[in-house]
Amino acid sequence: MAQAKVIYGIHAVMAALNHHPENILSLFCEEKAENTRLQVLLEKAHEAKLTVQYLSENKLNKLTQSTHHQGIAVKMRNTQTVDEHAVYTWLENAAKPPLLLLLEGIQDPHNLGACLRSAEALGVDWVVVVRAQAVSLNATVSKVSCGADQKLSIIAVGNLVRFIGQIQKRGVWVIGTSLQAHAKNLAQVDLKRPVALVMGSEGTGLKHLTIESCDEIACIPLLGVTASLNVSVATGICLYECQRQRLC
Repeated sequence: MAQAKVIYGIHAVMAALNHHPENILSLFCEEKAENTRLQVLLEKAHEAKLTVQYLSENKLNKLTQSTHHQGIAVKMRNTQTVDEHAVYTWLENAAKPPLLLLLEGIQDPHNLGACLRSAEALGVDWVVVVRAQAVSLNATVSKVSCGADQKLSIIAVGNLVRFIGQIQKRGVWVIGTSLQAHAKNLAQVDLKRPVALVMGSEGTGLKHLTIESCDEIACIPLLGVTASLNVSVATGICLYECQRQRLC
């Protein structure tokens, strides 16, 4: 049986209420919290027939292991991510050019949360993480993403290179991101096609085998002395460029 997980913060909890109320086991609110947004959230919980448990600030701090809970938290079933075969089926029947975001080895939950927030805002159809190499979808990720983890279709795969091969067979162009000398300017890459953007880990970027598996390698041109961008910033820029091309 999957273990329960705690998520916290107004946006994250509201997303859970809106998208997966059936997975909420318990809802906790700080005793003295008075906030209009909290009241809206509590009304939503009442509509979902959830019982609210009121805790002191200290107890809520201990439950969430954070002081940034904004007075609200839920305990949820830690459901498994969707099986990757669901992606293959979806690709074979997609009514529009798909947009996938593949994240390899992101270790910082703040970076992962920010990537998911951009992915949800910029129309990503599926997010793919590597099961053994990335931070888990924990409470910090949910809080930073403003609940985007509750809204997105996310899968975890064991072998990213094999997954890339499978989606290439289904017509997806895989665009890796790297600062290698042969990388194309991102704006010169055709992102109107069915595309999967691959973003690498904070320290080392994409693995060599992953780069070799991509159809093209792209980079964001940098004009200053900064050597590279944070992965979550780069993800937002790449996804925006994709949507910019598709809307032109």
